[in-house]
Amino acid sequence: MYFVPIRGAPLTARAAALSNLLPGEAVIARRTAAWIWGLDILPPGTDQADWNVDLITPDKSEPITAETAELNEEHITRKSGIRMTSLPRTALDCARWLPRYDAVAALDQFLRRGVSTDDLTTMSRTLPGYRGNKRLREIIRLSDQGAASPAESWTRMALLTAGFPRPQTQVPVMGPSGRWHYIDLGYPDHRVGLEYDGERHHTGPRVRAHDTSRRTWLTKEMGWEILPITKDFLYHPAPYLEALLTALLHRGWNPKNTTMDHLATHLSRLNRSHGH
Repeated sequence: MYFVPIRGAPLTARAAALSNLLPGEAVIARRTAAWIWGLDILPPGTDQADWNVDLITPDKSEPITAETAELNEEHITRKSGIRMTSLPRTALDCARWLPRYDAVAALDQFLRRGVSTDDLTTMSRTLPGYRGNKRLREIIRLSDQGAASPAESWTRMALLTAGFPRPQTQVPVMGPSGRWHYIDLGYPDHRVGLEYDGERHHTGPRVRAHDTSRRTWLTKEMGWEILPITKDFLYHPAPYLEALLTALLHRGWNPKNTTMDHLATHLSRLNRSHGH
């Protein structure tokens, strides 16, 4: 007799119960495996207790809750008694199957955990459906271990989708006391930066006061223009993108006509979608 935790129980506990009950071919994977590896790549606002366990099975088996996939034994491991995909295979599966923004944000986190894009590319060449997959190659190319949070990843993706050049992550600027300051996203050639204010490390009066002082120094002493980004960017990006475009043009960015046309079309579409 086995006790299976019901919906609302911790995700890891439900994954462990299912791992023991289901046939040996079934493997905990994707977002659930990432959670067990210590990475939160669930959709924004999702409570892990409400997330269904992600499972994959080999091609020879019937699907259980997810699509089947080819599973090599070297891609499978056990963690806390749970049969699940290895850290690199979990990263590859998330890059392959998650929605585009989520896939890049997830892969950014995996890279910060030490997963190598070269290893992922090599692994992908051994798997049908992964080998030669253009979308997967794009996700790997767009990933960046410098992203300190999913929100920074989504912001970077929004800039690229709009038509801006790829920003540098964690731009180093030497501070007045000889310590490095890091700007979340930036264009060093034009000294325009973006910083996301929605994360826990940007909350609290003392932290906000420090951020204000730091940004004032970056602006007045180092000649940077810093554009604060809040969580509102994820739902209403047009004003932020327009401010970034203005700042870059003012500081000498000279994009091609095709780039400007793409930006104008994208901004117009965003404004129409929000009734502006």
